Amino acid sequence: MRGRCRTALVLVLVAAMASAAVPAVAQDTAMRIKIGEKAPNFKLKDVMTGKVVTLSEFAGKKVVMLEFWTVWCDICKREMPNLVKLYSLWKGRGFELLSIVLPSGNVEDIRKIVREHKVNYGVLLDADLSVSTKSYGLAGPIPLKVVIDSKGIVRYTHVGDYPPGEDELPFVIEDLLKEMEKGK
Repeated sequence: MRGRCRTALVLVLVAAMASAAVPAVAQDTAMRIKIGEKAPNFKLKDVMTGKVVTLSEFAGKKVVMLEFWTVWCDICKREMPNLVKLYSLWKGRGFELLSIVLPSGNVEDIRKIVREHKVNYGVLLDADLSVSTKSYGLAGPIPLKVVIDSKGIVRYTHVGDYPPGEDELPFVIEDLLKEMEKGK
């Protein structure tokens, strides 16, 4: 089983590196879970607090965005300040942001990045790739954003960062929060 995990990680890493020069809008998420499908539940530990977090704890209460990344990904680190701002803006209104870190390096490397970028949202380590590759079927480039509505349905995905002035996340989040408020 360890060989399969390593093979899956290598595939994710190679795909991410190969996609670095491709514009974000042209990329496919290369994920088994598609928009309109139920997001698989998971249980992962936060690397900063040690708290175990499950996706199901937000069901019916929050819109959740998952951000898949790894320590060697420069795009991932470059977009962290924007994600910190996004989370700060929406967290009090029914939005939760959870980053899921693919294993590469040690936990202290992750903590250092989190402190440097003043990350204010959950940072969960997918040490055995059980969430990223097994549950979600991630087989392509990162960073990958997956937005899940309050009913647990995947409603939006995006690979990579956003070109200046083209970040649609605030609009997606706002629409899903309005739906949640209306009980849709």
